This record gives sequence, C-alpha cells and structure tokens, in this order.
Amino acid sequence: MKKKMKALAAMLLTLVMAGGGLSVGALNVQAAESAAETTSTVYTGYTNGTSDLSATLIARYNSGAMNADGGSSEIIAYNSTNGYAYSVNGVKGVIDAISLGGLTASASGLTDLTGIEISVSTLVSGKDSDFTYGDMTSVAISPDGSTLAVALQDSDYTKTGRVAFFTCEADGKLTYKGMAVTGVQPDMVTFNADGTKVLTADEGEPRAGYTAEGAVDPKGSVTVIDAGTLAAVTVDFTAYDTAETRAALIADGIIMKKDTAPSVDFEPEYIAVSGNTAYVSLQEANAIAVLDLTTNAFTSIYSVGYEDYSKVAVDLDSSDGVYSAKTYDNIKGIRMPDGITAVSIGGETYLITANEGDSRAWDDEEGENCNEDKSKKSPQGDYSFDKKVTWYDTTYYEGLTEGVNYIFGGRSFTMFKVTANGLEEVYDSGSDFESYTAQYLSAYFNCSNDTIEVEDRSGKKGPEPESVTTGTVGGHTYAFIALERISGVMIYDITDPSNVQYVNYINSRDFSEDIKDDVSPEGLYFIQGNGNTAMLLTANEVSGTVGVISLEYTGIDDKSDDPSDTDTPGSDSTANADAAVPSVGDTSNLSAMYIMLVISAAGAFALIFSAKRRRSGR
Repeated sequence: MKKKMKALAAMLLTLVMAGGGLSVGALNVQAAESAAETTSTVYTGYTNGTSDLSATLIARYNSGAMNADGGSSEIIAYNSTNGYAYSVNGVKGVIDAISLGGLTASASGLTDLTGIEISVSTLVSGKDSDFTYGDMTSVAISPDGSTLAVALQDSDYTKTGRVAFFTCEADGKLTYKGMAVTGVQPDMVTFNADGTKVLTADEGEPRAGYTAEGAVDPKGSVTVIDAGTLAAVTVDFTAYDTAETRAALIADGIIMKKDTAPSVDFEPEYIAVSGNTAYVSLQEANAIAVLDLTTNAFTSIYSVGYEDYSKVAVDLDSSDGVYSAKTYDNIKGIRMPDGITAVSIGGETYLITANEGDSRAWDDEEGENCNEDKSKKSPQGDYSFDKKVTWYDTTYYEGLTEGVNYIFGGRSFTMFKVTANGLEEVYDSGSDFESYTAQYLSAYFNCSNDTIEVEDRSGKKGPEPESVTTGTVGGHTYAFIALERISGVMIYDITDPSNVQYVNYINSRDFSEDIKDDVSPEGLYFIQGNGNTAMLLTANEVSGTVGVISLEYTGIDDKSDDPSDTDTPGSDSTANADAAVPSVGDTSNLSAMYIMLVISAAGAFALIFSAKRRRSGR
C-alpha cells in the first residue's frame, strides 16, 4: 500500500489508542466507491490452439467498487445447488451473490453478470453482545450447498472473531443460522470434504506494531467448528513455547522473531484440508503446520524452503526497463506461501504453495516494527543495484543462515509430496512466471496492480503468486496460480508430479490504463464441468470484478510456449462455445478448495486493521 495510506493508518490508530475511550469500531468508515472501467473483450489464453487446455474469459461481474489499494472482490465460492457465486467485497462491506445460472461460453461476446448485495453486518447485528462487527474476510460453501460460512473479525483487533452461518436460499439470498466463536482475526474459512467441520485460520497479527504503548500481539490459531452444533475448539501453538521445542524449530529453519513465543509469533494464513489432516500456511515463518483433526492438535511444523537464486534466474534490476534475469551466488528468496491447496494424485497427497512473500511493517516502520531493508546494496555488501531492492532485514529474526542475502517471496509455486517424514519437494516453477510474462507482456513486465509501469515490482516481489487451486479437465489435473501484481492466471499440468508442465496463461487485464478490466486476482474457485470443460472463477481485488474463465481440454500434445505461435489476448477465435456452468443442483464440485481472503474491510478501518492491505504495495 502507498506510503500515504500507511501513514494515515498509523495516525488513526494512534488516535484510537490515545483517544481516551474512542472506540476502535468507530473507525469502520465506508470508502468512496467507483466502478472499474471494463470492456467487452473476450480474452484468451496465450497458448490457446497449441496447448492441451484452452482458457477463455466468457463472463464478468463488476461490483462497482474498484480500489487501487485492494480489498474489493477478494474471495469467491460457488454454490452448485442454487447456481450463485458468492464474493467477499471489503470495500462495500457486503457479499455479492452473483447468478451464474445457465451461463454458457460464446465466441461472439462477453456476458455481463448480475448479482445482489448482501450486508452481512446487518444480518449479524445484535446476534452476539460480545462481538462488534469490524470486517469479513473469507467465505465458503458447504459441499451440499445448504450453508454459507463467512469469517468475521471484531472491530478490536485483539478480540476473538466469529464465523457466521447462513442458509443459502434458491434466489441467492442468505438466512441467518448462527455464529461460532473463533480465535483472533479469522482470515480464512473452509469446510472439510464431508461438510461436518469448518476451519478458520486465525492470523493474530500485531496491528499496532510491537513497540507502541498498549500494543498487543495476539496468538495465532486454527479454530475447528462442528458444522452441526457450531461448537468450536480453538487450537493454538502453546505446545511449541518451551525453550527446547522453540530451539528445535529454529534449527529446522522455521523463521521467528527473536525473543518471542511461537504461539504469539505464528500467524496462520491459509488452510488446505485432506482427510483428517489440515495443512496450515504460516507465511511469515516460511512454514506449514500440520493439524490432526481427530485430536485437534498440531503434530509438526515444516519449512517450505527457499528459492536459490544461484540456480534460478531472477530479475532484481528495475533500472533497465526490460527482463534481465540473472543468477546470484548469495541471494535466496524466502518462499513465504500465501494460498496453499492439497490434491490427491496416484493415492498420494500433494501440497501446492503460491510463494508470494510477506513483510512485517507496523506502526512507524522502524526498528523491530519493520523487517524490510530497502537499499541499492545487499545486506552483506556483495551486490549493488541502480535502484533499491527490498531485502529481508534479519536483525530481529532467527531461523535464517548468517551471511546470506534474503528477499521476500519465491516468485513461483512449489509442489510437495506429503510423506511420513514431512514434505518432499517434487517441483518448483522457478523463473517461469517472470520469463513467461516477460515474453507475453514485455512492455508491462513486473508492473504492479495499480500502475502499468514496467518493472515497478522487480526489486520487490515480482509478479507475486497469491493463490492456487486445482481441478481436473479431460482426465488431466491442473494447477491454477493467480498472479496478484501483473494479474492473470498461470496453468500447469500436474497429472504426473514427476513431469509437471506449463500449459497456458490467461490475463484479462487491459493495459491501456492502470486499472481496467480484471486487475489483481486474489481468490480462485474451480467449478467442475462435464469432463472436457470446466470453469474457473477469479475474484479481482483491485478492479472489484469477478471473472469467469471457460476451460476446455483439447487433447493437443504440443506444449509450445512460443508466444509468436499463439493467439493474443482479445482474440475470440478459440473461444469454447460448449463450456457451461454446471446446472442448478449439480454438486460435482465438492472437492474444490477455497482460497484465502487476505483481509477485506471498508474505508479507513481497512487501513488500520487489515495487514494485507497495509502491506499490499510492498
């Protein structure tokens, strides 16, 4: 987020803390709303016609709430029973219920979708005297389509949150059922496969920083809710707080702030459920925690490793205005996954991580309140650049190797096999995201989501893979990875984990303006189709739009990635006229995973209490 926005957040928060009784909830101010400019362009994948899977934008919903700092349409879930998609809109403070009934792909144009706005804060008002609505962050639909769950944060960032449950009506509207208490700052919500349990990732961020008077760093946790009774159990990391156990984590490469307890320092970001096990991304710790859902206890925590830039080329030099990737013997990217997903292939469980990276920058952004080091020279003094690079400042952190230069994120996705001994890395996309976007969109390479300036993000976190989901089309299993900055979705065939292949890339952003058409996909949702076709929903947090992408398995074996041999975006020559959203009543999408919302909120409140939005420009 821009400096002036963070400065405003710090100023307002200071007023809250020193205001002699001023309520935190009083800052829940509605932001000014404006609609993103959109076109009728039918965007197509860059390798449509030469790859096994074609991708075509066939429909769009415009929420009318564009926001350059994000926080608009963020998380999306689809209900196959009533035919509605539900999108969290933090800028407006509503859930958008978007009708997809009868939608079919067309080579001749783009369908403008309609929807209704549902005020969750109104529906939960007065239902719990111990809870004051502050923000909603994530949404999920039960496998049978009967229930919608939405994660809610209290207006006081130190207090417990809630999950509100609603009955999904045939017309898309919601009827209140009840609420369950969660840990502090529930940031993502999901059902397990049979719909009997609901889980939240409770981030517990220190949103007033570490050093301000009265500042609190809440415990991170995961809440497990019985979907029938709404009884809840909140599981934290207190078991890892002993000196011996904490030291073992550090020795295993788990990153933690010095002189802090794991139960306080860990910030659960996203959850992927497989059977009776939940895998929880701890983004800032560069780790995944394993939660046993039969005992409601964490059993292990594993590092997800690093991007080794002595082997993988990366573009850190933003001064030349072109893609100029190089290798560096002493620079590593801390993967720090945001969204993760679990998928079963050949009887084995695999985890896939979107290696976004995330910094901690609170309050005055100085000293221990900030772990960023923006400098032209690397921390070890062995590399110099013409423009500043955002380095990881290790001063207040441990679990890292002394003498190594670190940057935030991996600019990639990684696939791990779950074994009895931990996580075995089987694939990493390396420099693919930068190299392919440089080929296809050279004039806008590594631009951000609020500017089309070339290389705006090269010295920061590059394209920023934000979220990931999987789905099966034509008997092949694919991974879909959203790129938050330059926008668009990367598609890989992961049917054979030992031979993962790049397949396609679709970007429905119009680069004639900074923000036009679909900008900054935050959430993805895969909708199973009829075998050879499917749909992918994208929730775009800057443009405030929801896109519907038709996927068609073509059976073409040529995996050519030469952009000169493919259609350009906007061409409708390869649009799939047969793809369709499953009809109302179809429940074939039960295995779809739900993507984490990185906190959505309205107006000035969002600037203070939503960490992701405060740091979204980093």
